[in-house]
Amino acid sequence: MRRIATAARLLSAAPLLVLFALPMKAGAAGVYENAAAEPAFLLSPRRPTLSADLDFSVNDPVEAAIYRVGATFPLRKVFVVGVEQNFVSISDSTDIKSGIGDLTIRSSARAWAGKQRALMLLGTMVTGTTKQEYFPYSSKTLDVTLSVAYVDTLGDIAAYAIGGRTWVNRSDVERPVDTRHNDNWRGSAGVTIGGGDVRAEGGTLYEYTVDHAKRWLWYGGVSVIATDALVLRAGIQFETGAEAQRVSDWAANAGFTVRF
Repeated sequence: MRRIATAARLLSAAPLLVLFALPMKAGAAGVYENAAAEPAFLLSPRRPTLSADLDFSVNDPVEAAIYRVGATFPLRKVFVVGVEQNFVSISDSTDIKSGIGDLTIRSSARAWAGKQRALMLLGTMVTGTTKQEYFPYSSKTLDVTLSVAYVDTLGDIAAYAIGGRTWVNRSDVERPVDTRHNDNWRGSAGVTIGGGDVRAEGGTLYEYTVDHAKRWLWYGGVSVIATDALVLRAGIQFETGAEAQRVSDWAANAGFTVRF
């Protein structure tokens, strides 16, 4: 019970501390992000996997479909590496554009682990892979994120909190779209609940950029373990705050993972 209370206080306080500690001013929004992707990588079982996902994002009048294909590879007992390639299709009232999106490489290292708790180091690199660009659903910059994550589990409940910093590189070079996003601080927290074949998850992601823009995303989803090797997923996320800061009003996603 003490761990549950500690986790609950952590989850409720972390995003609020960031919110009240920083002044809120207008600024440019960032790029599209599936808020559940980082915690899913953090909490996933240490097994090799292949995955495929479809995100459908709406920011009237723009609609975008983001196809994500990825794989994860455990290395020894403390390291995990993940690779994901995106493909983007964007439509509005006048045109449809599609092509190759960003490449994402994730890594995690277990810094400390107790019986039911762990402290993890996370690293993420996101970069464009072609001359095409579909901002804000992909970008030609080279973004590097370093984070620290804490995970606490008790039975069928796992709670997490992540805090880190993103550095946006190559933002001044010539790019197909004359739009930029900036370095930012980020914090997220959430829980997964469920035993057996069905699990539910929910959480929030907060970003605050160096030009004083803020983003706040909320997500929820469910996973069904169809077999030991196959996991089916579905979820939805919303962005709150000023309209100028939102990349999408809402986005739905579905996908599957094959575990080996």
